[in-house]
Amino acid sequence: MSAVQAPTPVSQIIANGYRGEFGPGNQCRVTRVTLHGGLDIVRWQSTFAQAVELPLQDDSERIHFSFTHRLKGKAHCSFHDGRRHTRHAINEGAGSISFGRSREGLYHQQGEIDNITVMINPQLLAQWDVEIDPTLGSALACEHCFLDGYRSGEMSATAHLLCNAMDLSQPRSSLWLYGQSVTLVSLFLQARRNLACTCRLSPLDRQRLLRAREYLLADLGKAPSLPALAREAGMSQPKLTRGFRQLFANSVYGVFQQARMAQARSRLMEGEASVMRVASDLGYANASHFATAFRKQFGINPSSFKAGAGHD
Repeated sequence: MSAVQAPTPVSQIIANGYRGEFGPGNQCRVTRVTLHGGLDIVRWQSTFAQAVELPLQDDSERIHFSFTHRLKGKAHCSFHDGRRHTRHAINEGAGSISFGRSREGLYHQQGEIDNITVMINPQLLAQWDVEIDPTLGSALACEHCFLDGYRSGEMSATAHLLCNAMDLSQPRSSLWLYGQSVTLVSLFLQARRNLACTCRLSPLDRQRLLRAREYLLADLGKAPSLPALAREAGMSQPKLTRGFRQLFANSVYGVFQQARMAQARSRLMEGEASVMRVASDLGYANASHFATAFRKQFGINPSSFKAGAGHD
């Protein structure tokens, strides 16, 4: 019987330049910038041809505001909350808030991921005198916190800026990085203030809304009509639109648009298709309309983004 692998401390993983032993064909790079007063920025970039499972122990003593900028493949993590292991999917263009002193868990990934995490000492967050809603406050206090599903265009654009900044041979100033980190944290907290209580959603309604989102995103070149989506979900249109706001913190079209722009970004990073081709494939008859939507989502023109990714 093979020996059980001991958990890897998070402090070891976030050490700048961490590589890990993941076998041939697998690559992992960690970039860490430590800022003043208990604030760190950590970028995790990895490509795993074969599925990798990494046992973890969170000894960081930090709250993690984490945003997955890019994902081609699958990734999830699970933590023991004192009663059972709870699994959380990691999605492209989405973020999570997590905190747990010395808790253990598993990280699983196959494919490629690019993630940025702002790690903040709880005492520093308290000094900022920001508004922490009761649900988040209780989750942080129990030290088994993992709250996910945070999405917004501003959040995605800020994460994109931080990822780019950590790639520069001449890095941005500490003040700039600190400011962008504070901005990302504030956007997470803003998303929580805008998030209606999901506890009023029944398990059946949650299942229907998840099915509706899957149907909505099946073809990113054309969004189904609201009546068609409501019929697919088995819900009235008002209940469907209200449910999307509650469960996904966005409108129906907002969820569709974020997924469409995330797909556009991934294709432009791959470099195999022109901006015009990507725009056309995603249902844009007018390239300028596509450029406007992309810039609104990520704060940069698609042609500039493609050039910055290293493609002509």
